[in-house]
Amino acid sequence: MAQVHVPKNVLSLPGQKQARSTVADVAPQGWAFFTKSPRDVEVLPYRQAVSGDWTSLALTPHSSPRNAFGLDRASRSQGIEISLLLNLAEKKDWQECEEDLADCLAGARPARKVENPSPEPTVCGRVALVQEKPVPWAWRDLVDERTTPERFLTLDVTC
Repeated sequence: MAQVHVPKNVLSLPGQKQARSTVADVAPQGWAFFTKSPRDVEVLPYRQAVSGDWTSLALTPHSSPRNAFGLDRASRSQGIEISLLLNLAEKKDWQECEEDLADCLAGARPARKVENPSPEPTVCGRVALVQEKPVPWAWRDLVDERTTPERFLTLDVTC
């Protein structure tokens, strides 16, 4: 079934041409339905410490040892929690970031006060939700970071 959905290649299986229409009826979306583009932007949470430094609150990657190699689902629920917090913000809360993330966050406007609606919150206190874009693969050797910040908003989150 998978061979029918991949582009032309050196493999050709018997009956592949006849199976294409049947497989398209059963699984019309192809494999793109099951995958996420590696170029998609991501919103990641950061918390401001008493010292003023910002540290990541992201529970990803899901397969890390601290997530029991994917068995602990807290990292999955954090994405939903971030979406709930984004819904409490307004469009005008976003600030563009065209420099280093630390410099952008140092010049952040006062934070909007919100209450975290998540039943098991992981994002509390003075936080920044940062929209980051992956560095294109072709530039991987030109920069140290794997992502670049595009914009952010700051929130005072009560849990």
